Amino acid sequence: MRKYGLSMQEAKKLQEWALKDSGADKYLKAIPELLTTKKIKPCIYVDYSIDESDLEDDGIDYCTPEIASVCAVSKEGKITHLGGIRAYNWETYWLELRDDGEVDTAENWWELINEEYEKLKNIK
Repeated sequence: MRKYGLSMQEAKKLQEWALKDSGADKYLKAIPELLTTKKIKPCIYVDYSIDESDLEDDGIDYCTPEIASVCAVSKEGKITHLGGIRAYNWETYWLELRDDGEVDTAENWWELINEEYEKLKNIK
């Protein structure tokens, strides 16, 4: 770890803080965790794994790891990223929709995630 990087242990603490502070934890607790060890059924899932490459220092500022990801699994087994949460240095977090939209509140974020999931379910 260099000047602005995080260890995995620190990232887990940051994850805990951001989930609680954002209020997203109460929504994410209602859905199953994404497991990659066995065949999974079509559903909406949460993935709490943190990519180690997100913890690396770029030398300019603190990193912003994705600390939770919400995805949908189709009947064919295809995984589609619906949204996620990124956190920054115990100062702030971003509730993201897909790859480019940010949402203000966990409640609004969760509503939009569910809308996206319903759209995907209705595509034939």
